[in-house]
Amino acid sequence: MATKATTKKSTSRSSAVDHPKALIIAEKPSVASDIAKALGGFTKHEDYFESDSYLISSAVGHLLEIAAPEEFDVKRGKWSFANLPVVPPYFDLRPIAKTESRLKV
Repeated sequence: MATKATTKKSTSRSSAVDHPKALIIAEKPSVASDIAKALGGFTKHEDYFESDSYLISSAVGHLLEIAAPEEFDVKRGKWSFANLPVVPPYFDLRPIAKTESRLKV
């Protein structure tokens, strides 16, 4: 008795679990596009290019910024030269709103 084999097309999300992809971060979108063209076999998405083995994205300037010191210690109040230098106990980073979608690749 013969059995019928079925195949399921895998999505990029499930294939990433089976086979991790390397992330290439280019300086700007045009460089990401050039890399994708040179390597070949990429599908263009809104903020990145994807192939079976790679994701190519671009930074488009700064992706993160240091949180302002008043966010660490509210009791310092407004900035003044009397309170300088301000050295927070740690430097917290936060995404820049304009480029936040690039961090989700």
